Amino acid sequence: MTDPLLISQVEQFAKTCCDQYAGDPGLWQNHVQRARQFAVQLAGIEGADPQVVEIAALLHDIGSYKGREEHHVWSYELSREFLKTTDLPEAVQERILECVLKHRTRFSADNNRIEVKVVQSADALGTLFDDEWQEHSRRTMSRDMLLQLYTKALGKINLESARRIAEPQVAKLQARLR
Repeated sequence: MTDPLLISQVEQFAKTCCDQYAGDPGLWQNHVQRARQFAVQLAGIEGADPQVVEIAALLHDIGSYKGREEHHVWSYELSREFLKTTDLPEAVQERILECVLKHRTRFSADNNRIEVKVVQSADALGTLFDDEWQEHSRRTMSRDMLLQLYTKALGKINLESARRIAEPQVAKLQARLR
C-alpha cells in the first residue's frame, strides 16, 4: 500500500531538485509526472510493486541539474540520501534505488527485475508523450536526430504492454516529420 504522506514527501523533494534544472523547465510537471503515471499504470498490468515504481519514477531524473550525461548516478546519490530519511525498509529503498540508477537506455538489455523494466519503459513513454518537449525538439533537432530518438525510445521499452502504448505514439510523431 502506498503511503500518501510518504508520496507527498517524495514529491516535495523531487520537485525541488527538478526545479533546479534549467535545461528543461517542464521536467517536473511534464516528463516526471507522465513517467509516474505510466509507471503506476504499467505496475498494475505487469504485477510490479506500485510503491517502488511510483517513488522511483518521481526520483529518476532529480540529478539532472548536476549534469545530464550522468544524471542517473546523481539521481541515485540524491535519492539514496533522501530515502535514508524515510521509514521505508532497506530492501524497498534498494529496489527503488536500483530503478533510479538503471532507468537509462544502456541498462534496458540487462536481465532486470520487473520494477526496473517498468521505470525504464515509463521513462521512455514519458518522453514520447511529453507534447511540450516534442514540440521543442521538432524546432531544435534535425529530422534524423528525432528519428534516432524515437528508435532509441522504442529500444528502451522492454515490456510488451508498454510497447503497445508507445508504437502508435511513435507512428504519430514520425508522421509529423513528413
